[in-house]
Amino acid sequence: LAGKGYVVKTTAHLYPLDWNEEVAAIFYNDYWADDKTITETKKKAFDDSNIFKLVYVGTDVSWADVQSTIFTKKTDDELIERATIKAVDAVIVELQKNHDEFKTKTPLFTGEPITAKIGVKEGVTTKSKFDVLEQEIDENGKTKYVVVGSVKVDEDFPIWDNRYGAEDENPDSKTDRTHFKKVSGKEFYPGMLIVQKKGK
Repeated sequence: LAGKGYVVKTTAHLYPLDWNEEVAAIFYNDYWADDKTITETKKKAFDDSNIFKLVYVGTDVSWADVQSTIFTKKTDDELIERATIKAVDAVIVELQKNHDEFKTKTPLFTGEPITAKIGVKEGVTTKSKFDVLEQEIDENGKTKYVVVGSVKVDEDFPIWDNRYGAEDENPDSKTDRTHFKKVSGKEFYPGMLIVQKKGK
């Protein structure tokens, strides 16, 4: 960069584990053990197994830069570390934005006011909108999550800057959560989950 600083480009590939009933049955019958039941035979069987497969979902790219003019006391190694971590955080946001299966589900921290421990690191902006999910038990006794409302960022409050090194860039900030406004739905309470809407 002009002056002293660094730009880091990060490319991330998303691969979920192909976990199905057949794989689960083999894993729990042949490989799984706790501290009291682990044996060398089970460990070797797991290490030598070829039943675990990954499924390619997609690739995203992101950038981050750090200028030393802001951090005059930082060494080159520290600047590169800062830029690298910020670039990794940024590309994870891109993966979440572009692939629904990788979207983060964050619990509400408070219900009134509506807040959550989520912020700039997760790609939250003033335009961000979220579905609110509530846990239910279906007729088969299985847990499922249903959408019970939606929220958007409350622009009357600052968005929490929870990125790596944010305390150096904003040493006077007292914000430790992001505030939201209800768009629709019933009363919300701590522990309900929010997930960012597609394309937001």
